[in-house]
Amino acid sequence: MNKDKGTALTLMQRVEVQTEVLVPLLRHLRAELGEEAANALVYPVLRDSMREWIASIAATDGNPTENWRETSDKVATMFTGDLDLKVVEQDDRTLSVDVIRCRYADFFRNLGEPDLGAILTCELDNHIADRSAPEVRMMRETTIMAGGRCCPFRYQIAPDAPCD
Repeated sequence: MNKDKGTALTLMQRVEVQTEVLVPLLRHLRAELGEEAANALVYPVLRDSMREWIASIAATDGNPTENWRETSDKVATMFTGDLDLKVVEQDDRTLSVDVIRCRYADFFRNLGEPDLGAILTCELDNHIADRSAPEVRMMRETTIMAGGRCCPFRYQIAPDAPCD
């Protein structure tokens, strides 16, 4: 993880550095322990690490809805150029976006590690909502990483949550 906030990496750069170590380690553990046992050992640690990383950059000082937007914007900036998006709907309480191309899905599919890719990239949105705004509900039925045609992200701010 990049603890030095003065060194800004794109998310793709972070992912590439992480996979240089993680993929050989996972493959070795799978050969020794079996795929299921190795994944059960490593994946929870990676999920915790990604939650901690989001916590280190998450906005938590103001209105929860503003925190979610600010944190989402920070992470979206890291994805710049790596995703093709189509905004379906956007207002004060709703954001619906379809990711129609994902460089991360291409990268992890080529490695044969889409589950690892989901942990390091796709699940970030869940962590953002959990950390900065529990009143934001995220729905996503599938992802390109999991073989879907697109990633249909649907965010809804709870009706009783403050807006701005």
